Amino acid sequence: EKKKGLEAKAFTKDLLENNNIKIKESIKRTEKHYDNMIMWSEVNKDGLPDLNYKLVKEPVVKILSAPSFLKFEYSNTFLIFTRNTINRFVLKGTASGWSGSSESLIEEKIQYGLYAPDSLTLVGAELFWLSEEGVIRWSEEGIQNISGNVIDIALNESMLGIYCSEKNQYWLHNNETNITFVYDLTYRRWTSFSGLDILSSTLLTAGLNVENLNIFLTSDFNIKHYPSDR
Repeated sequence: EKKKGLEAKAFTKDLLENNNIKIKESIKRTEKHYDNMIMWSEVNKDGLPDLNYKLVKEPVVKILSAPSFLKFEYSNTFLIFTRNTINRFVLKGTASGWSGSSESLIEEKIQYGLYAPDSLTLVGAELFWLSEEGVIRWSEEGIQNISGNVIDIALNESMLGIYCSEKNQYWLHNNETNITFVYDLTYRRWTSFSGLDILSSTLLTAGLNVENLNIFLTSDFNIKHYPSDR
């Protein structure tokens, strides 16, 4: 065993000093993560060509297609949210030409970015989310800060956005404090309550608004629903 160890050591030395040429040990390189990069494939292709990319100013938080109230003005458009900006990616022309076009990526807003990723909620044809400026509502009326100078909502990146269709409300839930901020879409008023434990939520539709249920997953992995029969 000792002899084998010496032979292996001599062999390694020969590799590093072959013909009086010293070879340095290989350097392990760490991969760089481009969190601010958008990449895409060609039409009906699976691979991502190296040149098919665009860079935004900050790491990408969410990407979604433009909601229906923006379809006329933002036809074939994806919205790209970062913490401080909203960009729109216009799918015009060919996929290979988007990277070289200055019109394919447009910075739309710079003060109403997405602070809490899970707060972004599609309510009908409108969007609601928590930004550093407050709670934002984007509808056919434009972008509005609906919490500014109205209600004090402490910033928390883990806040969860929920649409309660039975009450036509947008809920913004903080599971660390169990406080839920509620915005009534009909009367445009805020309120808050405490006591809910919600890790995630989905909406179960039975056909009519009065039959819709919000299904909640709690931190102890139980399933609850609202409205409740208890």
